[in-house]
Amino acid sequence: MTSTQREVAAGRRIARRVERDMTLADEPLQERVRAIGARIAAVSDRKELQYRFAVIEEESVNAFSLPGGYIFVNTGLVEKAGSDDELAGVIAHEVAHVAARHAVKRFEGAMGLQIAQLAALATGDSQVARGVGMAATAAQLAYSRQDELDADRLAVKYAREAGFDPKAILTFLAKLQEVHRKHAQYLPRGIVRPQYALTHPYVPERLRAAKEALYGVADYFDYLNTEH
Repeated sequence: MTSTQREVAAGRRIARRVERDMTLADEPLQERVRAIGARIAAVSDRKELQYRFAVIEEESVNAFSLPGGYIFVNTGLVEKAGSDDELAGVIAHEVAHVAARHAVKRFEGAMGLQIAQLAALATGDSQVARGVGMAATAAQLAYSRQDELDADRLAVKYAREAGFDPKAILTFLAKLQEVHRKHAQYLPRGIVRPQYALTHPYVPERLRAAKEALYGVADYFDYLNTEH
């Protein structure tokens, strides 16, 4: 439904807003991330895109990708990464989102869900409409979680093919797990979960996916620590 041209145009518009509203990091850091990103982009499954990489001054440990190949990395994440290999793993993960067109698929999926909700509302049955709405929300969350796992698996492939150590993805995910443990959110009935887990997989799930991509099998303890 969405052409590459439209995808790039949409990403460019959002990227311009990000660069307008955020402060870009110093040029040496930009060059480091661009150099790593260029190696990852060269082995991606969508070489027709002109990937663009930028670092923004933000202390949170995060990175994100936009449609069309726009990748942003926070300075907090760069500082947390102990090596170029770990940083390459993160960048490979974001490039994987773009290569798999995850953002575009979510947009197109949301359009389909909106049509289903409108059809349910047209029936005049409030319970049906409410049920469709709940199902739509659950589907969007599940899709996002699967996207993250798929991106981790692709990241292993891209990091390896670009000449980086793909095992660094595991060491960085372990660091990410510690970061998220410090930002727990209390849910009903006294359950404590990391806030990001509401829309993204638990880090143990991501570790399992990455290990399966690396070694063909995960550890026994990875399965014990993963929700089923």
